[in-house]
Amino acid sequence: MRYFDEINILRAFAILAVIGIHVSAYFTKMSTINLLTTTYMAIDAFSHFAVPLFIAISGFVLYNKYSDSIDLKRFYKKRLKSTLPPYLIFSTFYLSMTYIGSIVLAKSVNLDIPHIIYRYATGGCFYHLWFFVLIIQLYLLYPIILWMYHSFESRGRVFELILATFLIGVIYRLCPIPDVDILGVDTPILRVATTFIGYLFYFILGMAVRSRYDELLLKSVSKTSLYCISIPLLCCTILGVFSYAREYFNFDIASVLPFAGQFWHGLTVAITPLYYVVIFALSLSISLHLLSSKPIGFTLLDKIGHYSFGIYLVHAFILYMLTLVFPMFGFDWNNWFYYPVIFCLTLILSYISVEIIQKIPYSTYIIGSTR
Repeated sequence: MRYFDEINILRAFAILAVIGIHVSAYFTKMSTINLLTTTYMAIDAFSHFAVPLFIAISGFVLYNKYSDSIDLKRFYKKRLKSTLPPYLIFSTFYLSMTYIGSIVLAKSVNLDIPHIIYRYATGGCFYHLWFFVLIIQLYLLYPIILWMYHSFESRGRVFELILATFLIGVIYRLCPIPDVDILGVDTPILRVATTFIGYLFYFILGMAVRSRYDELLLKSVSKTSLYCISIPLLCCTILGVFSYAREYFNFDIASVLPFAGQFWHGLTVAITPLYYVVIFALSLSISLHLLSSKPIGFTLLDKIGHYSFGIYLVHAFILYMLTLVFPMFGFDWNNWFYYPVIFCLTLILSYISVEIIQKIPYSTYIIGSTR
């Protein structure tokens, strides 16, 4: 199996963006739109390429390793062994943490067994664990996805498959999925069970890129082209800021973009995947450049890529504690230094935590492999 060093750098970019999303999301706690709020919204809108990039990387890596026939028993055993133990361990940790916090703050706690099972089954034990439900769904469906990909590839119609999954993803995000009544409570179980549909485009895109990777690398990209990429990136980031302003601050889009209000949601849903693909291309170009030049800090970035799985698991707890403690001293999201300080501390403490945990016996069951 061929190894690609640049994929590890892409993982580093993705996990840095994940932390960026969760730190900048505190703009929702701000009361008015100002320059600081707008900066947070722009960072958040841009950083949301993180999960789609992780999914594209998963498609790339799985196709690199399993592009032909698959021993299903071995495949499922290896894939689930790498994701289920960490997911269950951290779900239990985060669930216990939130229950203890609720008890300390004298808030009501739902200890019903069906409710707890539901949270485990849907990635609801903490806000970032939904990703594991998504990745497990894609692992379970990979043999079917691979068969479908080969079927289109044999007829030279991979582009049509990519286009079809793009359109299906757009329709999926536009169509409301009704909640289901479970034990007298409306739950989004159907939405959770079909989460993979919204990300299938990125997964198959990753497979397609791996299939023609060497051919793509031969196509050199000029600096002028890279500079031109900044234009759609800037425009789409501004659209993302408008979307947040509309959702969280009741901003009237029509006052800035006439006739756009009624089509706004559909417009942003259709453009967003293309926006992320542009970021993917730019990130890959930067990764290849870093690999060839190996500047100062490259080794650290490479290590962050290796630790990305573990950092994803632990960073939410560290961020939660930091955002709980710092506002007690008057240092909160209304301060310009809040974002860079919290971002750096979350990254550093998460990195150190993974360094420590990996020294524990059987640490791969806790934070996955860090090789």
